[in-house]
Amino acid sequence: MGLASTAVGVVIYLGLVGAGLVAAATISGVLRGIKLI
Repeated sequence: MGLASTAVGVVIYLGLVGAGLVAAATISGVLRGIKLI
């Protein structure tokens, strides 16, 4: 039971980290686009 919950926690954590990286890349890309304009 504990192992399963730990695995789920790791998956959720990695998902949040991945989403954060994607959001950061998107925001930085938008800011660069604004600066180019």
